[in-house]
Amino acid sequence: MSVNPANLAILFQGKVATSTTLYVPVPIHNGTIGAHIGWLDAVSSATITLELSSFVSASPTVAGSAWEWKDSGVSLTGPAASAAGSILVNVENVRQRHARLKIVTAAVSFLDIRDGIE
Repeated sequence: MSVNPANLAILFQGKVATSTTLYVPVPIHNGTIGAHIGWLDAVSSATITLELSSFVSASPTVAGSAWEWKDSGVSLTGPAASAAGSILVNVENVRQRHARLKIVTAAVSFLDIRDGIE
């Protein structure tokens, strides 16, 4: 697993082990979120949730307290161990301070997640 600070368009690229929960920060640009989530093989399987927080102190890379992060209500269909593929996440009118993807893997998953608004 790696986060590449040299290229801000890449939010995450790498392999995530089975039964792992990964939190990937997603930037909010002028009240909008855009992300491209790709899985690179037919084995990847995960549940993906977009979560939001208004707490300045909430770290987007750790679980945190239940009251700090809230499911955004945006429905995301992640990899289902059937084929390589991707989804786009486009959300407007975001009024919170932080956003993240909560990824819970059911199989080894090869993911490529990019900021869609650069």
